[in-house]
Amino acid sequence: MTNTHHWKSSHSMTSSFNTFASTPFGTAAAGPFQSANSTMNAPTSATNNTNAASASDANMSEANSAHHFLSRFEGFNSAKLSARANDLERRLGGRLAVAPAASANQEEKKDDGLTTTLPASAITAFHTAPTQDIATLIQKSTSLSQLLSAHHEMCISSALANAQRLQEKRLETRNEQRDASDWESERGMILAAGSRALVPAGGVGRRNDAEMIIPKPQKVTHLPQLAFHVEAIDRYLISNKDREAALCLIDALKQGLDGNNNTMEGSTLVSDESIHQYSNGLSLIMSIVGSANCRSNDSNTTALTNYSANTMASGGIKDRNVQVARNISSSCHFFASQFRTHISDVVAQVQLDGSITNTSNNDALTPVARDASIFAQVMLGSTSKNGVWGGLFYALRCGDLVAAKSILSGSEEVDAAVVNLVSFLANMQGGNNESIFVSNGNGGIENETTLLMPSQEIVRARLVVSDLYEGVKARFTSLSSAEQTMAYYQAACLAMLCGSESISEASILESSGLVKTVEDYLYASLWHAMHLAQGSNSEVGLKHTCEAIDRLGNLVKEWGPSYFEQEEESDGTAVNAVALQSNAGDRIPRSGGWAYALPLLACQQYGSALAYLAEVGGGLGLMSAAHSAVVMNSAGIDLKDYFAHQSSHSLESKEDEASLLFSMLVSSFSASLQDADVVAALKYLMLLSGKGKVMKAQIQRLILETRQFERIAGKVEQDGSRSKAALDEYFTSKEVSSILAAAAGEAVWLGKSADGAELLVLAGNFASLFSLMNRELASRLVVTTEEEFQKRQFWFNAAKQFHSIHLTNGKNYVQNNLSAEGSMSFGHTFQLLLNLVVFFDWHREQQWENAWNLMDNLALIPKNDTEMTTKMNQFNAFDSYVRREFHHVVVASMEALCHLYRAAKQSATGAPSFQQSTIDQQLNELLERARLLVTFAGVINISMSGELDTYAKLAQLEKNMM
Repeated sequence: MTNTHHWKSSHSMTSSFNTFASTPFGTAAAGPFQSANSTMNAPTSATNNTNAASASDANMSEANSAHHFLSRFEGFNSAKLSARANDLERRLGGRLAVAPAASANQEEKKDDGLTTTLPASAITAFHTAPTQDIATLIQKSTSLSQLLSAHHEMCISSALANAQRLQEKRLETRNEQRDASDWESERGMILAAGSRALVPAGGVGRRNDAEMIIPKPQKVTHLPQLAFHVEAIDRYLISNKDREAALCLIDALKQGLDGNNNTMEGSTLVSDESIHQYSNGLSLIMSIVGSANCRSNDSNTTALTNYSANTMASGGIKDRNVQVARNISSSCHFFASQFRTHISDVVAQVQLDGSITNTSNNDALTPVARDASIFAQVMLGSTSKNGVWGGLFYALRCGDLVAAKSILSGSEEVDAAVVNLVSFLANMQGGNNESIFVSNGNGGIENETTLLMPSQEIVRARLVVSDLYEGVKARFTSLSSAEQTMAYYQAACLAMLCGSESISEASILESSGLVKTVEDYLYASLWHAMHLAQGSNSEVGLKHTCEAIDRLGNLVKEWGPSYFEQEEESDGTAVNAVALQSNAGDRIPRSGGWAYALPLLACQQYGSALAYLAEVGGGLGLMSAAHSAVVMNSAGIDLKDYFAHQSSHSLESKEDEASLLFSMLVSSFSASLQDADVVAALKYLMLLSGKGKVMKAQIQRLILETRQFERIAGKVEQDGSRSKAALDEYFTSKEVSSILAAAAGEAVWLGKSADGAELLVLAGNFASLFSLMNRELASRLVVTTEEEFQKRQFWFNAAKQFHSIHLTNGKNYVQNNLSAEGSMSFGHTFQLLLNLVVFFDWHREQQWENAWNLMDNLALIPKNDTEMTTKMNQFNAFDSYVRREFHHVVVASMEALCHLYRAAKQSATGAPSFQQSTIDQQLNELLERARLLVTFAGVINISMSGELDTYAKLAQLEKNMM
């Protein structure tokens, strides 16, 4: 069935005109939109038409007089007027060239109309044309021919001038709108499509680098840990979103990882190492965030300390350097706890194997001291009397000075200065704390003694130990090979205790093998950085500490990921460890990116660390980066790289970068979830609360990309209200309507007008909905291609469906909404356009009588001279969409009249004489209506509302009736 047949079957005189003419917006009867004394065809309300009416009243009285004056003369022929107009156009420089308006959206071109490009000769001509009014023309004209010629010259000149001004205004407005929306367009496309340009090799050290942090959405729905993460975020959203909530979130995330380890064995989707590294990363973040509450039961991951709780939560300390130094201490605690678990596992294994049996001398030691001593025996392979240095070194590596004191207890081989310093540090640590990095938490921060704020006794003791260290270095070369092995441990212990040199960089220890792993190197470097601080009153000391962490961070970046990510080509499972990448050629590190990200976190290069995870880690990498960002943001940790030397302006820029990175990571992860669970995706976007307009912009993106309107926003009930849905859990009804309306506007801008209309219904924004439907219907009244015809059919059917659902059976919530907003005119325009669609369908099907009868009943065109002013005022009151297309209405009406005239004239041939009078009367009436239509077109200056050759078309049609 062709479209033409479809439309023929769907429209009839009864089903079209009566259906819409009797609606609340109709003209046949007084309905909810029509008071008893109102005129629906000419809604000239004060809000819409006062200015237009007052501006034209004076001239219209003269125009009416001119019309009556012209109509009294015989020989009035509008075809001659059109011919004179054509002659004038040729004299002004030829026919006007019509060019489509430039627009980013193809649908907008029709709505904005056509712009005219005028030749220079025409511009000069109409700018110099006389501006006499009609009364002056009548007074100066000596003949009707002269009057008509002068009148049309004035009309055409005015039309050309107005057309040029209209063109310039439209172009200016369009350019302004395009400039204003460019950045929104770019943002929308970037967030929807993603980007692989995350961070350059040097990290996010500059603002323009941070602007490129747009991680691409990944495949995450296959990850077994996803459900636990979503549940944890759900609980977090109903919390206070403070530091304690952040720590509880980490604890929940870690439990989810640990609880799914069994399900991950043998999996080709994620590797055990990537999960283990993710858990380690969370432990490090937990240590940095810190709190005395919400502890993990796992001693390996218990990084919630009194020290961290006091120092990190203290709002009175503003100094950035102090905060950086404390974060160093928290990182040291993490690496110390990690190593403590490692040696405990090794000791348990060797005892199980029976390879170490002589442990009777260790019974009096603390558990950590005992493990450190046994581990030293394993590493040294002997039990010489100098083995105490090995136990002491590994106790220091565990960060446990109480264990170190226990090892030195009763030892006569160690210098008293070392014993005294260790005793001072052990007292600083306290007996209940796991490491020296944990504060006792007594009194204010400034009153505490820590590695960052040592007492004068400790400072003096360090100087004595430093001398001992220099002595060991001086005689080291004279020692035998066996003695050097013990001297390595002695030198390392002295270097760590005095803090004069990092054991990771000491030349004497280059061949010692004591710093074997990345964790060893980082711990040694961070330990030394802490010892550069010389007390709470020394800003210089803290500055040196911060400069040290800055240098370490730059060094890690300089080495790059390849230094830390050690891949084994033969291990195919590890190479494909994490989630699938969109590009088959991309390789995901076996660690999931954590092998490089964790050192960056320890060096406080937070932005680079999370960006790297999201970039290379696949689905698991993006998930871990996003959730780490949530935790750190909740705890007040800026997601930016630390640089020691930054101006105040640079710090502000870094804050912007941190906010941008957080928003992008969460948005990207939400986009990764949206196809599988749009409600969960919305939950993650709610984490962006407080980030300005980003959250609502991302919610709009989610709505438009998923098109799951009912799950997100509900549906319209019978009483016109909207049912509750996902958005209502987080926003008020007014806020939801605002979000939906904004999403509708974005949809229309993107060319998704149908989605925009549906969203406007859900938003209850019926004024905007009518405006949208009116625009779409008006722009497609006359179609020339099959594609345009299909679009018009869609919008007409949508309008009929809206009418049947919301405007029938006594439903009045739409009318009440429009009335409250003062937007009744939209309803009138909607009703008129529905009827005009039917009119043009009948015109297209050549049902001339039906078309003309409908037009006559719509009362858009004057039926006699006395209605000329009324209909002109009515035309001026029309919506701009109708006025722009009204020239099509006039021409189509004239064509209907012409065909009816021909049919009537043909019927006169051979007709009985008694019918001739009736036929002649009908022909005269049709001629009179044609004359009124042409005159009306001139009075309303129809060329300004459409094509400039409308006069010529009308004149030719009227000529065919002569």
